[in-house]
Amino acid sequence: MSKTFRAVLEQACQKLDWTLGEDSVEARFENQRHQIVHFEFFEFEGQPLARLFTTIGDATRVDAMRLAHGLRISFRLPHGALAVRGDALVMVDTLPVAEVSPETLQNVLRYLAETADSLEDSMFGGDEH
Repeated sequence: MSKTFRAVLEQACQKLDWTLGEDSVEARFENQRHQIVHFEFFEFEGQPLARLFTTIGDATRVDAMRLAHGLRISFRLPHGALAVRGDALVMVDTLPVAEVSPETLQNVLRYLAETADSLEDSMFGGDEH
């Protein structure tokens, strides 16, 4: 991870009062729920990108009804998407590393964490992720 992106992450987490780890951010909400947003880096067509993702629940527990519900939700999302990573149903968004501002990253982190936490509660119950 570049030092610049790390600095932007630190600023975003400080404004949100969330905890920044080595490769994740822990969001804590007033209702005592929480959500972990992970990040990883990759290149696409020579452009460095950051992939942010957070687990909603166990994808192996998603039956046809839940899958259809999740896909309907994914279609309505203003940005980001639902996806499967390994055995996990996740919410994911991708940002260009060079162009991200603390405000943009703060908004994306909040959106991912809050939306995924709400989906985790409605689709799976509990607060595991």
